[in-house]
Amino acid sequence: MRGHRARSRSLRLGPPAGRAERAARHGRPLDPDDVFAEGNLRRALEAAGWCLAEYEDAAGHFLARAVPRS
Repeated sequence: MRGHRARSRSLRLGPPAGRAERAARHGRPLDPDDVFAEGNLRRALEAAGWCLAEYEDAAGHFLARAVPRS
């Protein structure tokens, strides 16, 4: 295709609150087995062909960005 530029692909996960805030809202402690815990998320993404490039789990927000594994 003329004029077509390849876009960089990324997968972004951004629930509106951090893991600790979500756990507290549901009346439970922060669970290390939570799918959004960094190690668990990293392993799940890698199994699906993605690489975790950015991970931020702050009090008021959560952000994870993954890129295709090369």
